[in-house]
Amino acid sequence: MSEIHGAVGAYVMNALEGDELVEFETHLAECPTCQREVVEFRETATELSLLSRTDPPPMLKGSVMAAIAGVRVLPPEEAEGNHAATAPEAVPRQPLREVPVAPTDELAVRRQRRRMRVLSLAVAAVTVVALVLGGFVVSLSQRQPPLASVTAETELLRAPDLKAYTITLKDGGQATFVASKSLNRAMFSSGDLPALNQDQTYQLWTLAGPLTSPTRVTPDALVSAGGAAKQWFTGPIAQSDALAISIEKAGGASAPTNIQGATSF
Repeated sequence: MSEIHGAVGAYVMNALEGDELVEFETHLAECPTCQREVVEFRETATELSLLSRTDPPPMLKGSVMAAIAGVRVLPPEEAEGNHAATAPEAVPRQPLREVPVAPTDELAVRRQRRRMRVLSLAVAAVTVVALVLGGFVVSLSQRQPPLASVTAETELLRAPDLKAYTITLKDGGQATFVASKSLNRAMFSSGDLPALNQDQTYQLWTLAGPLTSPTRVTPDALVSAGGAAKQWFTGPIAQSDALAISIEKAGGASAPTNIQGATSF
């Protein structure tokens, strides 16, 4: 990713996958500027998703059809050559004058272009369709993530003790663990999680003590889908020292049997 700072909008709209997602989340954990922009664009997306949804009145269709019936149809254009074309009178060209150009702040221009590009991505990906017919607005707000989830993720990215770790899974793919002990919150994310059989599922775990010989292993949330996946941990993050993911039978297990990856934090 050549301009990783410009991927904020795509990240907020869940448009990054695979290596791009892993690369950006690793960068995000260490870049205060991108963390601030992620927060700002998520707030913008949330506000757009809260537009009221109003059904048009029953008489709207009749009004539109009546208006269409009153439109006069233009006659077909005549073939070329039937009428002599009238050449427009030549207009003398005025000599161009040189206009002094003020010095340009290149850094400010680049920043403005980047913000406009990312904002355009955010607005387009929010999927809000506005139909202005007599003041009626239709919003596809159900496609937006719940406001509580957006707020929780925003708080996690703002945490002063935020830690992010990217690991390679045993059976392929990469995953990122993002955690904050002060918030007692952690998230698992992957852009290329390998698919599983129907009778299998991914399961998250929290561990206390050394990673090689933990004193406590607690089963956590299930991650059933392959490909792009994002899942919150539900366990005691503040009292844990490591996070892990494994492959288990559908429904989960009380102890891990096929660990795919783990990391201390």
